[in-house]
Amino acid sequence: MKRPSQLSTAFLATAACGLVLALTVLSAQAQTCAPQPSGLVAWWPLNETSGTVVADVLGKHPGTASGPIGTGQYPKPMTGFVGGGLNFAFQSHVSVPDSPDLDFGTKTSFTIDAWVKGLPSPIVSNYNISTALGYYLGIGGPNTLSFGMGNGNVASLSPSWVGPAIAKDTWTFVAVVVDRTKQTVTLYTAAPGSPLATSGPLSTPNPSTANASSGLPLSIGGCPGNPNSCDTIIDEVEIFNRPLVASELQNIVDAGTAGKCMPTKPPPPSKGMTWRWEAVNAIDGTVEVGCGVSNPNPCNASVGDQLCTTSLPLLCFKPFTPILPVPKSVNDTDYYNRWSGGIVGTTAPVPASSFNGSLAQANARCVQEFGPTWRVAEFHDGASGAGGWNFQAYGNVGNPSSRFWVHINDQKNGTCWPNP
Repeated sequence: MKRPSQLSTAFLATAACGLVLALTVLSAQAQTCAPQPSGLVAWWPLNETSGTVVADVLGKHPGTASGPIGTGQYPKPMTGFVGGGLNFAFQSHVSVPDSPDLDFGTKTSFTIDAWVKGLPSPIVSNYNISTALGYYLGIGGPNTLSFGMGNGNVASLSPSWVGPAIAKDTWTFVAVVVDRTKQTVTLYTAAPGSPLATSGPLSTPNPSTANASSGLPLSIGGCPGNPNSCDTIIDEVEIFNRPLVASELQNIVDAGTAGKCMPTKPPPPSKGMTWRWEAVNAIDGTVEVGCGVSNPNPCNASVGDQLCTTSLPLLCFKPFTPILPVPKSVNDTDYYNRWSGGIVGTTAPVPASSFNGSLAQANARCVQEFGPTWRVAEFHDGASGAGGWNFQAYGNVGNPSSRFWVHINDQKNGTCWPNP
């Protein structure tokens, strides 16, 4: 029989082994996000569960789903590889308006990556069949990564490059790197936690004359031809304006379900700009709103004039196209006090800080109180290239002694909502 000291030593050794094992397991489970590589142009996490707006993390390239998400239609919200993802089938897709920084011409290098799971289908495309311009990344048959770019010659096949195989029913990381300096195309795939499989760098066919600018909207998902042949979940689509190196892509794979680190946004300003009512015409229902520069406490468009924690009404605005005709009572000749051609109204008082620095959230409050197409009024809402500071509109601004929150689009420190 062991002495008590021997029992204690054995017990402690066993406990220590158990602790080391537990810590090893916890360490393996505690994944950290991958650092975001430089050159990011757009990033769609595809986490939406309702509506038709599909967010770009950078706020520059929001997309529109082909049908309302979360209603049983495609695209359907699904469990993605990192958070949520969208299931595309039956020609469902997300459309992103064309933009110069999503078109790469014949000289700009770029990288596209995503996580995918499912049947052969497009992943990202702005290819124009009519002009043979643009680019395409997708799962080709039989389940290989496929990338193509236009050459402007509709009479011949556009150059395309075939990448590694993709497992049909498991999540796969996919990427294409177009390096214009080296004139190569490299395609990558990887299973979660695995090394990258690579095709390339490929210089055949020669990408030097391929044109990655089509002028068409960018499409995520979609299924040309037979719409029943596509059934794919897509997640974490990114586009960069430079060629990422393999180690940067491997970092994303190794991060696993922790995904990529979100870009840090600056904290919302402590102060924001406010306006007041200047004049009201009780006969035709027009109102003049503005900074109040002739008053003892005018607005400050550069650094704000009220703490964002102050509860004040939002000045909301409903624009019209074409604008509403100029009433006879309105003087529309002052560059700094033009007719807006719209309608204004004010919400109940609310701290501007409650919108977390997000203009979209502030606009949503105007929609909630007044209806579709309403938004927060902006410093330059006077029509015909007005200089700002004041404008005139139809409407009612409630308490004439109150100031109200107004947005300004060219002074980040002048608004409580610097983020889209």
